[in-house]
Amino acid sequence: MLRTRLTLGLVCLLVILLSMGLYSINQCGELGRRIEAITRDNDRSGRSIEQMKRSGAAMTGALLSVVTNDYAQSSNDFTAASKSFREALDEENARHSTSPEEKKEIAKLIDAYGAYQERARTFLQAPYQPDAAWRTAAHKLGQNTSDLLNMVDQLALAHEEGLTSGDKETHADVISTIRSLILLMITAAIVAIYASMRLSRGLLEPLTSVTSSIRLVGEGNLDQTVPVLSKDELGVLATSFNKMASQLRQYKANTSDELIRLAMTIRVTLASFPDPIFVLNSSGAVEFRNPAADQLAMKLLFSGVTRLPQNVDEKVEKVRASGQDYLPTLFKDAIKFNFDGQDHYYLPRIVLLREDHEKVFGVAVILENVTRMLLLDDVKSNLIATVSHELKTPLTSVRMALYLLHEKTVGSLNEKQSDLVSTAREDADRLLKTLNDLLDLAKLEQGPTQLELHRLAPSVLVENAVREMQDIAHAGQVGLKAKIAPNLPQISIDLQRMDYVITNLIANAIKYSPKGSEVLVRADIGKMRTTQPGVRFSVKDQGPGIAPDHQEHIFERFYRVPGTRKSGAGLGLSIAREVVVKHQGEIGVISQPGQGSEFFFVLPIILEEAASETS
Repeated sequence: MLRTRLTLGLVCLLVILLSMGLYSINQCGELGRRIEAITRDNDRSGRSIEQMKRSGAAMTGALLSVVTNDYAQSSNDFTAASKSFREALDEENARHSTSPEEKKEIAKLIDAYGAYQERARTFLQAPYQPDAAWRTAAHKLGQNTSDLLNMVDQLALAHEEGLTSGDKETHADVISTIRSLILLMITAAIVAIYASMRLSRGLLEPLTSVTSSIRLVGEGNLDQTVPVLSKDELGVLATSFNKMASQLRQYKANTSDELIRLAMTIRVTLASFPDPIFVLNSSGAVEFRNPAADQLAMKLLFSGVTRLPQNVDEKVEKVRASGQDYLPTLFKDAIKFNFDGQDHYYLPRIVLLREDHEKVFGVAVILENVTRMLLLDDVKSNLIATVSHELKTPLTSVRMALYLLHEKTVGSLNEKQSDLVSTAREDADRLLKTLNDLLDLAKLEQGPTQLELHRLAPSVLVENAVREMQDIAHAGQVGLKAKIAPNLPQISIDLQRMDYVITNLIANAIKYSPKGSEVLVRADIGKMRTTQPGVRFSVKDQGPGIAPDHQEHIFERFYRVPGTRKSGAGLGLSIAREVVVKHQGEIGVISQPGQGSEFFFVLPIILEEAASETS
């Protein structure tokens, strides 16, 4: 196995390194002990030889002092010097590390010293007679002393030769140790190189082969097979890779037909769409379009061009730059094309095509034909405006007559008649308000509306609305409170229209709030969905709340939450939305059933160019 091979290679290197270390430690210790012994013996031998020299000189001096006729003192001095010489000689003889030459010299010195002792004792015991025999004996004794000291010098020379020989042996041992270490290092290097070559051949080459095959598979070349050279982990890896490659080839073969069928299904599906669909690549060129798109391209004379018409292409570029899909829902965002002698309106929906990791690889453009719906909407709006306008004048007359009757200006009424007139008057007021709302809504939907914009502080709008609705809140037994953040920037608004928006929100909050509760009107800094800074106005009540399913429809015309018992036509919030949109703002609601509702709208902070136009 691969693990076994790696372990064996590392164990061999470890054994060699440990052997080198242990051998080096042992040899260094042995050399240290030998050097220490040589140094110690050298010191002892040097002291002994030096002591023998001093003692020999002292013995000579003691012998020469007999001329003073002080035999007792000379004998004592000689005895002390002789004892010191003998101790040094015995110490030198007791050394175990002496060389054969040293032992030979020591033996000669011991014999010579014994003979010298006998002559010296005889000389000291004889009386001092300065005759020829005495002088001859003294002369021989002096020669014996000189010979004895020469032997000591020869012993010193033999000791030095022994030290030199020991140094040579130590040097030879050092050289031998170095050679052994070099041999072990060469062996370790050979083993390391061999192990590296075996690992490179048995590990790196299979891994390189697997890596290369994986790269080719990643590039789409699935016809890869890695040779299985062993039964270890690398062999298992190669076998697993070959199995994976085989499965990928099988999967590719099985899915190729499915992909082809899927592509055909997508093309047929797109072709069946009645609206023109254009698919653009990352460079903005048209890669695919359905038959409806081909017909539109032929009618607009850009069938041979790889780009979309300029007004559509500009919106595509904006979507690419912003990274957000463009999904308009209002007819005012429709694009007009003129062909076949008529104007045609298409609502463009632009969707970015993304990969799994959110990378954009294309754009889909869907042009929804809204010409008929736009015409029907215009007819409906015109019809509502005409009918509302035609009904408003007679309804005003009926309302005036009902007021005169109710005030008994033309005569008295009984109680039953008075109740009927009062009811008719309230219905006429409600109907007139509905007609006015319809007329306002029709005006807002008929193209650009001329807004009378003025630069105002947000507090003015809130305070006016709260003051205006205070009596209604009091009548409904509901508290009305305003909370305005300090130092709010000014906004550019049509005061009359925005007053309608905020009073409508307050009126609805009062209508649906329980008695004794409080309605809070706030103004503070906020942000629009585009992260543009603005001023946020909100009206929060403590009413029954609105279910999430109804919140997305609450601003539609004539929409009323099912089960609502309060009267109304469902036009107020729709008109409020149109007014806020005309001011380039946003409107919404935050609500949970049983927790009240908070209606809010955000208006952008005043722009300098807009302020200069209205000033």
